[in-house]
Amino acid sequence: MGWPDGMTMDTDGHLWVACFGIGKVISFDPVTGTKLREVTIPAPRTTSCCFGGKHMDELYVTTATLGALEDELNKYPLSGSVFKVTELGVKGYPANVYRSIATSGL
Repeated sequence: MGWPDGMTMDTDGHLWVACFGIGKVISFDPVTGTKLREVTIPAPRTTSCCFGGKHMDELYVTTATLGALEDELNKYPLSGSVFKVTELGVKGYPANVYRSIATSGL
């Protein structure tokens, strides 16, 4: 399964987990643990995912190159990119924004 990394929830209550090392984002039902679907990303070091877009129906997936050897980068030239996955039929929530007291002007 790779290593679970960044994750997000959709509005149906399902968990989407970026799986570092295998280039996949996998959706689970967090109550039953059932794997619901899998999205393959053309870069093995998937690091995080979140929903966005005008209707919150696009899944954005980040990937990394840190620690990748030249052979891996040649095989997966899109490593380090951000990918947009559409037509999943699900929506997510907007990200929470954190503002510290030091930057909020208080």
